Amino acid sequence: MRVLVTGSSGFIGAALVEELVRHGHEVRGLDRRPPPPDLAVPLEAIEGDVTDPAVCARAVQGCEAVCHLAARVGDWGPERDYLAVNVGGTEALLGATRAAGARRFVLVSSLAVHHYGGYLDADETVARDARVNAYARSKIAAEDLVQRGADGLEWVIVRPGVFPFGPRDRTTFVPMAEALARGQLGTINGEGALVTTAYVENLAQGLRLALTHPRAADGVFVVGDQRPVSWRELLALLADALDLPAPRLNLPELVAYPLAGALELGWRLTGARGSPPLTRYRILLAARDCHFTSRKAMDLLGYRPEVALEEGLRRTVAWYRRNPG
Repeated sequence: MRVLVTGSSGFIGAALVEELVRHGHEVRGLDRRPPPPDLAVPLEAIEGDVTDPAVCARAVQGCEAVCHLAARVGDWGPERDYLAVNVGGTEALLGATRAAGARRFVLVSSLAVHHYGGYLDADETVARDARVNAYARSKIAAEDLVQRGADGLEWVIVRPGVFPFGPRDRTTFVPMAEALARGQLGTINGEGALVTTAYVENLAQGLRLALTHPRAADGVFVVGDQRPVSWRELLALLADALDLPAPRLNLPELVAYPLAGALELGWRLTGARGSPPLTRYRILLAARDCHFTSRKAMDLLGYRPEVALEEGLRRTVAWYRRNPG
């Protein structure tokens, strides 16, 4: 099967390209950047913007399925930017996919669509009630667009674990490792809250199944690692893998949450560049249990996260040490 992967130069997209090719599929990639130099498989790469309908039409031509990973991510920034990419790009690509006669459209969404009020063993049926930032709102809107606008296409929505990580991840893992090395990574409430991780090779397997499995059609799936882990344990494992001391700084949520709100207000009023050092989203994520199960993907699609958390961290740290820049 020929598959289009948008965001194919990102760390998740590149891992998915490798996973699909290893399983006998032809892959075309669409990204604004060239493929990573260490990509281990052949890729037909198109450089372009997913918000451009003409680029989307050219990219999807001849493809039977699309996995839409390209997105603006983060918990801070103008709402118009998130809507332009995450909703406008999805709309352009969905229209091109319908016109090209493809069979299936997979949207990679986010567990950020849920308000982080505390979840243990939660699933895909939890209310999409997040309003704390533009990213969450844009992902809810993109999900609605796909479900209502598929018009004969098989649609699939995948929400990866809250902490996706792996080799090539310079967006989240590298800043965390660098902050840990500087002693600037702290915890909230001792970080006993549970979180769902998603090692990139496990996630790529789940996305492949979302693209190819007959029972995935018109379904929503959480795809993450199998065992829950607390932020405290996760940071301790990461520190150990990096030969660094575990973080000691800790703030109670009752202090951290209003502080984050004040910082956000200050950033808005002053028009400061970049994001605040703390945001309400990050505090909620760190302070409240956010464990979602992948049981539906396991039962319906045969998803089996094969790489354990410790091994995933070991592989990611090994990559980080080989690629420090």
